Amino acid sequence: MTNHFLQSSWASVCKGSVAFLFLLVSFQPVQSQVAGVDLMGSPIPGITAIGHHAIGVNPSLLATERPFASKEVFSAGSDTLSRKQRKLKRKSERFRFFSGFEGGLVVNTPLLDGTPLLNLVGEGKNWSLENRRATADQLSQSPTSMEAQMRWVGWSRHGRRGGWGWTIEDRYSASLSPSQNLASFVMLGQASSLFDQVELTDGTIVDVDDLTNAQFEQVENGLRDNGALLALELMEGSEFAVQHVRSYSAGFGVKLVNSGPMVVAAGLAGRYYRGSGYYEVNGETKTAFAAFNRGFGAELVAPDATLGDALRPAGFGVALDASVRVELANLWFASLAITEMGSMDWQGESYSLNNPVVSLEGWVNQEGGVLDALNEGLAPASLFLNASPERRVVALPSRVRLNGGIMLASTTLIGVEFAAPLNQALLRQPTEIGVGGRGRLGPFTAMGGFRWREGGDVRWPVALILARKESRAQFGLATDDLLGWLAPERRWGIGWSYTRTLNPARSLNGGK
Repeated sequence: MTNHFLQSSWASVCKGSVAFLFLLVSFQPVQSQVAGVDLMGSPIPGITAIGHHAIGVNPSLLATERPFASKEVFSAGSDTLSRKQRKLKRKSERFRFFSGFEGGLVVNTPLLDGTPLLNLVGEGKNWSLENRRATADQLSQSPTSMEAQMRWVGWSRHGRRGGWGWTIEDRYSASLSPSQNLASFVMLGQASSLFDQVELTDGTIVDVDDLTNAQFEQVENGLRDNGALLALELMEGSEFAVQHVRSYSAGFGVKLVNSGPMVVAAGLAGRYYRGSGYYEVNGETKTAFAAFNRGFGAELVAPDATLGDALRPAGFGVALDASVRVELANLWFASLAITEMGSMDWQGESYSLNNPVVSLEGWVNQEGGVLDALNEGLAPASLFLNASPERRVVALPSRVRLNGGIMLASTTLIGVEFAAPLNQALLRQPTEIGVGGRGRLGPFTAMGGFRWREGGDVRWPVALILARKESRAQFGLATDDLLGWLAPERRWGIGWSYTRTLNPARSLNGGK
């Protein structure tokens, strides 16, 4: 009886934890420089990022790229102008670039590969034994990950010698790599491959391998020849993590050399991070870590734990971006950028998988169903008995980008880029090589290209931005992979953006 209680309790806990990640991966309505498409849909972010989008990609672009405006040749004859006229002329050559709510979402999961995912969290759906077994195999063979970003506001200003800008962004991320045992137990419960036999509601004993779909609905208990199922056995080899971070970024770019045939620009940007939640379970090292503020909606294990409220974050961090760019004869260009050099400092608790909860008395799912499992599965108190305070410093995913290409016209670019991670941070992106470009297509600014990722993954990012010459506003949509619908379990991503180019405040004759 005790074994049965423990088995059913741990089933609920594990289902809650994995259901939480499934919900994040499946339904979050919210892309940074992930998977080769930035918020403006650029296939090569270090080449085609525009305005304040350059922060976090290549800040030297703040000095050399003007948002949705042709490269202007500054008129001669400045010596004939008065001091006031020269001042007004400089103002007339400035551009301001603003955006409101922007965002993007990239998902990589085997659950989108022909399996009825929505049935998993729905009610009254036919989730057959065959479907559950197939999904369990897919989960264990390929990791599930999600990264989403919302940019609440961004602004930049661009003049003759340089520019600067700032942004406020939220980043959500989740990753799940369950072992075969955990995936089987989550999807099949007492009928998983961890058990040798099952007991049906009528008392019949059936081998797990011989179980039919009709009998699966009648499974009452799982039976094992080698004793009770332990939590450590389920978590062995499994990993999952959840994180939410908000960043406040500002940067500038300056033309160090502007001698006609040659332009050399450098850029620098800084970012300040505030984290509201970080949760990681590592089955390989048999450890776990959690840091939450009250707004994250989960309780810690220690009864006297006070990590702050929704206004005080559980984590802080800083990072720097640096870059340099060279242009020759207004035709060729090349640049080097290093981004996110920094770390996050989290104040939280650490746990050991060797000391799990052995009794979950009083915890049962109520009317909320899967939502109850979600809330309980996220709380470390549902999985672990003891906690010890820990300050954990987590490296940010530093990345290097090297690119170059040719400017065929004032609005047309073609180039190649190499990008690679510089550390083993949790959210690091793989090495990539991209070829692509940007140009006008009627009223649209079109971006497209080809990207090869480490491991042999090939993607075709495409974006269209409605940017009519007579309009100051631009609206864009992007996809991480034009052919992603052919293999949605490996690549699926979208991005959107609304921006506005502001005209100079004054004209040469002093009018508004």
